[in-house]
Amino acid sequence: MNEEKTPFIENLNKQQTSAYHQLYDEYYKVLVLYAINFLSSQQAAEDIVQELFATMWEKKMKFLSLPSFRTYLYNSVRNASLNYLKHQNVESLYLEHLANTYREIIEEEDTNEEEVYRLLFRAIDKLPTRCREVFLLHMDGKKNEEIATLLGISIETVKTQKKRAIQFIKEQMGTYYFLLPLCDILYSSKFFS
Repeated sequence: MNEEKTPFIENLNKQQTSAYHQLYDEYYKVLVLYAINFLSSQQAAEDIVQELFATMWEKKMKFLSLPSFRTYLYNSVRNASLNYLKHQNVESLYLEHLANTYREIIEEEDTNEEEVYRLLFRAIDKLPTRCREVFLLHMDGKKNEEIATLLGISIETVKTQKKRAIQFIKEQMGTYYFLLPLCDILYSSKFFS
């Protein structure tokens, strides 16, 4: 069966922007609604459809006919939605596994807060001098600008030294690092600003 290419498909194959505008106008909302049937999340559905359109443009996709084009769109959205759900499920299982692992560590070793802090400060003591100075000033509540002025270094150096300190402390403390009540502070976006 030989199906003719419509002007829309021909223009899409030539990567004419007008065809991509038409693609967006005619298919975006419909495909988002189709993806929502799988995902129940409008944001995730929109992301999937936008990614599909971007991929079509980047790979300079060519289509033989309008029916094959539509089949491609719906199959791609369905597959991407199912992959998204699989990823969410794997991520959820992983987080559950982590929570159970650390709960077991706490129960098995009966770790108390003082021990965790002892390990933290032992790790801080092992930091290189400048890195330790920056980190301790940060723990005292100083802002990056204040630390930079006090130590006569750039703000970027302060940020770099704080990142290095966290990485080193994380390595030194191992699984105990995740027991720190300070974790939220250490990972907050304010920490790296």
